[in-house]
Amino acid sequence: MKRGNAKDPMGSWRTHLRILGPIIAGVLLVTACGQTPTQSGAPSAATTSSAAATATNKTFVYGFTQNPVGGCDGTQALVLATTGNCPLLVQESLVRYDDKVKAIVPALATSWTYEGLSATFKLRQNVKFHDGTPFNADAVVFNYRRVWDTTFDQNKLAKFPNAPTIPVKSVEKIDEQTVKVSFTPSRSDTMLFMTTWPALIQSPTAVQKMSAADYTFKAVGTGPYKIAAYQDNARIELDRNEDYWGTKPAAAKIVLVIKQDASALVNDLLSGAIDAMRDPSIEQIDQIKAKNLTVDASPSLIFYGAQLNVMKPPLDNATMRQAINYAIDKDSVAALSKGAAKAMYGAIPEIMREYNADAQSYKYDKAKAGQLLDSQGWTLPAGGKIRMKGGQPLTLSVIQRTGYSGVTTLLTPAIISNLQDVGVDVKTVTVEQALQYTDQGYFDTSKWNIAVGGWSAVIPDGTAMLALWQTANLRPAGLNMGGYSNPQFDQKMKDAAAALDDATHDKALKDAQVILKNDAPWLWVFQQQNVVAYNPAKVAAAPFRLQGNLDLLNLALK
Repeated sequence: MKRGNAKDPMGSWRTHLRILGPIIAGVLLVTACGQTPTQSGAPSAATTSSAAATATNKTFVYGFTQNPVGGCDGTQALVLATTGNCPLLVQESLVRYDDKVKAIVPALATSWTYEGLSATFKLRQNVKFHDGTPFNADAVVFNYRRVWDTTFDQNKLAKFPNAPTIPVKSVEKIDEQTVKVSFTPSRSDTMLFMTTWPALIQSPTAVQKMSAADYTFKAVGTGPYKIAAYQDNARIELDRNEDYWGTKPAAAKIVLVIKQDASALVNDLLSGAIDAMRDPSIEQIDQIKAKNLTVDASPSLIFYGAQLNVMKPPLDNATMRQAINYAIDKDSVAALSKGAAKAMYGAIPEIMREYNADAQSYKYDKAKAGQLLDSQGWTLPAGGKIRMKGGQPLTLSVIQRTGYSGVTTLLTPAIISNLQDVGVDVKTVTVEQALQYTDQGYFDTSKWNIAVGGWSAVIPDGTAMLALWQTANLRPAGLNMGGYSNPQFDQKMKDAAAALDDATHDKALKDAQVILKNDAPWLWVFQQQNVVAYNPAKVAAAPFRLQGNLDLLNLALK
């Protein structure tokens, strides 16, 4: 069993998961539990709490531009990569991933065993939901049936977009403080996915009191904060849960301010109306620093580019999609970003251990893009600027949403300009941010050939980075809106998920990257850096989690 190497920023998390082998199962079945076994060095709840944060009576006001589509119920929420602060503060899963120690650690479960096709959890005692009802085995059974059991009435009342990421088959109450969850198939990454959105536990009583649409703005969990007020696409107020079972976080109150205009948020920061913001306007970074405010950047598991519509000509042709990838100057975007972006030339960034250098083909090559377009009959007429074929212009529709900020504001202009440079007639479609993931927006694939946007990994593993392109994530089950499906790619992903050792896992994902390189279903442009600007007179530390949310549990205030 091989630990992650130095290049793996997530360290040795796989060591905590590779516990399926029959020879070592008896020894390491509890390597992921909270009892700090010597075999794994898994941390206890005490050592992974927000030790750096000291509880205060202060309010922290944080601004960002992207509305949390789907509200505060993490099981229903759709856009979470940079906006999942509310679910992560209000609800908890049985286990969580600790970015600091790079391991799965206890949350609502104090210990567990995982045997591939099942996991048994010992639940934390004397925990209550914000509404005063008890957290127990019945609550877990209700929650897991709600998300995964299609025969359960509550499952029919809402949509759970991230449910397919965890292969839950069934859940069983063993006793008041013990549950057994069965999975199909056996996967080595299941426990890591059990730390993510669809596994966040809600109050059964609260869920059943209101409609799913209402509940997601009034979600009730066991977390360190509870919802005080929720104004969609504007403002969320969270009060500290003074009865929280764990370490109390720094801020007594958190206010999340949502404004699509990043410049307006910068002005709020400069005036003192907010304490921190995500993704300040690139043009205003120097202005922010001149006012003795701090701008920090850290790596994330978020990348930006565009989905390519493989169902609609002319991008139903892989060679055409390859040409589009070569046409985009990723390095220029990164250079303009002032450190907020790192160019990507393939599906997995080089900070990941599964990175395949041989699959990173799409560095900017205008001449290569032109040659590929020529080979498909799309040629430039003498003196013309738009490529033609059979008397028809090469026209591509690019769809974007409103409300981009920071480095993401560079994305659509770069794509449009670079495509025009190689002879493409570009038509732009813009939809309101609130309509992005609806039938009035990106879900209407008749509107677009190229859909500008981002994708993130919910766990620090290559399987999550590549999950978007699996057939299982085609609409309406997931956000594979471009219609890409390749059985060979799907099989490589299954092989990676089932692998019991890093070498087999990584080989499958490296092969999968080659398939994506050749099929080119996505336009890879950059890996986003988490950028936060804050007032150092009020904030001592504002760290990010790898998946893109400000780590408000480890926030330190002055």
